Amino acid sequence: MANCAQCSNEAVVEERCLAHHIENCPTDENGQPVLAELDLSGMRLDEVQLADLVITGDLKCAGTVFRGTLRIRNVTVGGLADFNNAQMQAYVSISGLAVGGALRMRDALLERDVYLSGVASEGVTTLARATFAGSVEIDGLRAHSVDLRRATFQHRALLQLGAVPRVYLQRAGFQRGVRLTCAGPTRLDLVEVDLGGPSAIAAAASTVEAWRMADRPILGRTLGTDLSQVRLSYVDLSECSFTGAHHLDKLTVDDWHSWRTSPRGLWVTHRVTLADEHRVRGHARWALPGADAREAPSVDSVQTDYHSLRSMMQDRKDQRAASDFYYGEMEMRRIGLRRSVRAELRARDWRAALSTLGEWLLLCLYWLLSGYGQRAWRAFVTLGLVVAVASAALARWGFQTPTGYGDSLRYTLRAASTLLRGSDVALTPTGDWIELVLRLIAPLLLALGLLAIRERVRR
Repeated sequence: MANCAQCSNEAVVEERCLAHHIENCPTDENGQPVLAELDLSGMRLDEVQLADLVITGDLKCAGTVFRGTLRIRNVTVGGLADFNNAQMQAYVSISGLAVGGALRMRDALLERDVYLSGVASEGVTTLARATFAGSVEIDGLRAHSVDLRRATFQHRALLQLGAVPRVYLQRAGFQRGVRLTCAGPTRLDLVEVDLGGPSAIAAAASTVEAWRMADRPILGRTLGTDLSQVRLSYVDLSECSFTGAHHLDKLTVDDWHSWRTSPRGLWVTHRVTLADEHRVRGHARWALPGADAREAPSVDSVQTDYHSLRSMMQDRKDQRAASDFYYGEMEMRRIGLRRSVRAELRARDWRAALSTLGEWLLLCLYWLLSGYGQRAWRAFVTLGLVVAVASAALARWGFQTPTGYGDSLRYTLRAASTLLRGSDVALTPTGDWIELVLRLIAPLLLALGLLAIRERVRR
């Protein structure tokens, strides 16, 4: 390649080196050089510096080999910036780059450290299948979306995103972990992402300080991803599906307000729920807001997710969340048993249906009487009803001599407080049966109520 017409450096564009080519371009009212287009595709370049420059068309660097440092500062590109298949063998620093189209670094190889700050793209910023061999720091990136699918980060990455509605991370590899911070409601999925080190996904500090709940990042799926080293800090999990995630019990979630809650209703216990439970139930009142086209997972899968999250919360001594996840686990078990009964009846498997029906009825009683040992008021209300009904029955049929309701109530309360003590009052055969049933049921309800109180106090 010939030398520059104005110096001894290698000619790059129109028989000039890059610096003299830019120097000979016209300037705008701010004194910045203006280029219609800059095409460096396929070239092998030493140190490249682009600063305070306006390119009205495209910046083309596809397949370019940058043997020296690449520095881009305060450059405006009206079209796209194309670095596909580029090889950057030295340090890369890009700050203040504004791109009117897409910013492409697909299949690029960056062998040294990379620093991107204040980069804005009105189109898609794609780093798909790119390899980052050095450390990576991206600060304040703004784009229509960011594509990191199958990108490989060999060192720990620090990604701080600005206004980015969507991030694609399918099969991305972060061999030493990543810290991903979002300043807005960025939607992202962790689908088969390789997280080889401690990783965190968090809302920006300004979002947390101002408590702007609507600006938290939104996690959609965790399919095929190992979550054992992941911390979620102020991330919206109200739509997240944990189906197919690995080591869910080792996940760390910092913010209690991240989860979805059950709908308000007389027969619905208000608690923290998983979005997948709403999908499984399929009722209108349990429907997720907006258009949710995601298929409902299996009941067993959601039950397993609840169990893993309960274990996670118990390890953190967060009894409030653990209790809600236990309730959700039992609800999924009850729904699963009901569906199994229906399936076995349709298959005419009478023995299996009878066995499953018995288990389902027992679980329904546990839910109805005490909310799976989590709702004390249910047990005590049921105990009060049992005592009141038993008192009325004893007053009517239980005593051999006429007895008023008040005396019957006192006798019933004494009988309900003991399991084995004999009766010191003459009863009719009907009264003996009423007392026997009362002595069996009342202590059980009292125990369920006390257990629920214990769980409430531990919260």
